[in-house]
Amino acid sequence: MTTVDATAIVVTHNSVSQVQDCLSALLSAGLPVRLIDNASTDGTPALVGARFPAVDLLVNDENVGFARAVNQGLAGVRTGSVLLVNPDCVLPPATARGLVEALRDRPEVGVVAPRLIARDGRVAVSAHPFESLTSVLGCQFGAALLPVPVRKLFSGRSRRRAYDACLRPGEPRTVDWVSGACLAVRTDLLLDLGGLDEGYFMYYEDEELCLRAWRRNAAVLYLPTVSATHVGGASSSPGQTWPHLYASRLRFFARHRPSTFGPVRLAVLLRALLGTALALARGLLRPGPAARRRVRAWREIYRIAAAADRTTLSQPVPMTSRSPSCT
Repeated sequence: MTTVDATAIVVTHNSVSQVQDCLSALLSAGLPVRLIDNASTDGTPALVGARFPAVDLLVNDENVGFARAVNQGLAGVRTGSVLLVNPDCVLPPATARGLVEALRDRPEVGVVAPRLIARDGRVAVSAHPFESLTSVLGCQFGAALLPVPVRKLFSGRSRRRAYDACLRPGEPRTVDWVSGACLAVRTDLLLDLGGLDEGYFMYYEDEELCLRAWRRNAAVLYLPTVSATHVGGASSSPGQTWPHLYASRLRFFARHRPSTFGPVRLAVLLRALLGTALALARGLLRPGPAARRRVRAWREIYRIAAAADRTTLSQPVPMTSRSPSCT
């Protein structure tokens, strides 16, 4: 088996039903694998310890978020690159080799990602332009509900190029940012950047990473000639994750789009009010725990946006010195 100069880092949280396929594929590629579990309650650590003894396992007593968990796994890595792989993503050995070879053969590239394909064969749009006020407004107020071909018609040039890169596979091309569900990054670059920004509990770490890579003159490459299977959204419900999504969005704009932070914050507040109203109406028609969770989520999002302060959110959060290495 050809040795791949990379270490795979997998972060889990209640991922027992997905992680086996993920780990089997990574180990079959000959990769050292580090798994950081964020306080799962479904038996994920026990399963990994029993069935995958070759995996370096670290179990956190609390959910410390994705970015900090990745930084825990990064401690002491000696390979030339790091593969970040979600537990609901299956990365074939050929794809792992292709990603690492792209970093080896193209010294100008710092981050590279494969084509992502759902289990039903559909191709995911996983390469994107950096977000702007326009893209956020479109996402907040309905454009995300439109089919991809329709959205493409109303998109700017950079967004159309990203759609084409994903949906019309061809030559590798540079893009603004790629999905963190599966990507490879140079270890020295990630360490120089101080790891992932731990100010993001989940979401936006990938866009932040790629933006900072570009600022270090390290290109981000989308590699459609290799692919991985991604289920997506497997370990958390929307009611749990939505507040983290909006908190991370506000942080990203505070740090990198300060001139539009105010309008984005206002858009989030309005969307939270609309979401609360719609969730309450749905609860009247279909009462139950799902409706109540949505109401609580939108109220929490409103609270987050109402309290958001641009100066505070824009502060960098360094890699924590308390992040232990895997054993």
